[in-house]
Amino acid sequence: MRTLHPALAALIMGCLFTPFSSSAHPVEQQPSAEVLATSPQWLTTRVYVEGDPQTDVKARYPGVVGISMWDPYRNRYEFFYADTGISKYAHGGGGYFLVTGDGETHILVPDLGPHRTVVRRLEKLDDTEFTYSREVPRDMMEGSPAVRIYVVHAPYDGPLMTTMTKRLSTGANGSANISDKKGSDNADE
Repeated sequence: MRTLHPALAALIMGCLFTPFSSSAHPVEQQPSAEVLATSPQWLTTRVYVEGDPQTDVKARYPGVVGISMWDPYRNRYEFFYADTGISKYAHGGGGYFLVTGDGETHILVPDLGPHRTVVRRLEKLDDTEFTYSREVPRDMMEGSPAVRIYVVHAPYDGPLMTTMTKRLSTGANGSANISDKKGSDNADE
């Protein structure tokens, strides 16, 4: 029978009695997509260009302004016009989303429309504010130099009630048909 070399035995014993917690580091809590469920609707409250947070430029970036709904349990989202509550779904305003594991990136995958994915940097996500940033052409004018805009949202509790599109089916020719759509309720706008 072989005997253990004393140095090897000491190494094994040292490993057994060394606490593992000495090398553990606490993990900082990252934003979770589940925070989006704290409000049934989120309203764009402000849009600003990087370096100028005091100037609200919502009027120059209407494509990012509105009411949004997020279902983190199905990973579905949908956008609505803030003045009417009408869905933007048929124009690429709805689909799947995810927040990366590091909590730094928010990705949209629209069901319809010209864009297959939209990648946004997650700036803040808690139960009072949802802010992302992304690079877009200045004033959303094709050919203009890129700027980083910050889009700030707050929980919405106003008169417009929105409902997410229930399902999307594909017709025989491959075109999308929206069905089981509940209408928007424009109460006292």
